[in-house]
Amino acid sequence: MDITFFKPKRELQDSVAKIWVHQNRGKEIVLPSWLIVPDGEIKIIFPFYGNIRCTIAEKGRLHRTSNLIISGMRTEPGYLNFEHGLGTIGIILQPEAAYRFFDLSMFEIANRTLSVSDLFGDKVREWEDTLMDLPSVVQKVEYIQDCLIQRLRRKKNRDSLVEYAVKDLRMNGGRKTVQDLSLELGFSRRHLNRRFMETIGVGPKLLANVFRFQSIYKIVKNRRSSKLQDRIFYDRYYDQAHFIKDFRRFTGSSPGRYVEDATDYGKLFPD
Repeated sequence: MDITFFKPKRELQDSVAKIWVHQNRGKEIVLPSWLIVPDGEIKIIFPFYGNIRCTIAEKGRLHRTSNLIISGMRTEPGYLNFEHGLGTIGIILQPEAAYRFFDLSMFEIANRTLSVSDLFGDKVREWEDTLMDLPSVVQKVEYIQDCLIQRLRRKKNRDSLVEYAVKDLRMNGGRKTVQDLSLELGFSRRHLNRRFMETIGVGPKLLANVFRFQSIYKIVKNRRSSKLQDRIFYDRYYDQAHFIKDFRRFTGSSPGRYVEDATDYGKLFPD
């Protein structure tokens, strides 16, 4: 499998975490499905070769070649299926900044994958046609960034307090309580939850749980054993039992079973 990373253009670096291109013409992808776990990310995906079927919470959708896809904030595990290999561009948006590109409540796309053209119509279809006509992957990556910069330059009010709160949770691995966050920002918990649902797609407590899970998950996925020193757990969880509960919730299996599973799509990508 061929995975290449690109540095976002300067104007996007505050909004885009990373850009990757994953190419495989079907020679190595023989598994029927790949596990995807909640990662605290919102993504724009462009499959320029091969179709993608994404299933989250038992709801599946087939995304065909040339259709730009938006993958909202996920709090449940899901599965990807590639019918005949794939060639995809992935734009990983910073969770606190993704809403800047879209004219909708991010709650509407949480735990869902949608065609961007279904949301924004003919203009996006023009982008898709141009992307398919460009001969090289590098040109496609350049063009899709230019399209996003156009969206970013629109005048739009920003929720700077929620952006700060999400970035704070992300940077500290979800270890700040919602109560502390509410006090720091001067919001009631109900008001903070409403703002998060609108701007991020999920509430602050659930998002913090995803960030906290990810901080341990990244350690587990890079090891061949699920046995970790207690201090690693206790720095983030009250005890190991609480971690296992979250791990089952977000992956669908125990840490012990997970390390034996070769179908986690996230294992293909370095942290």
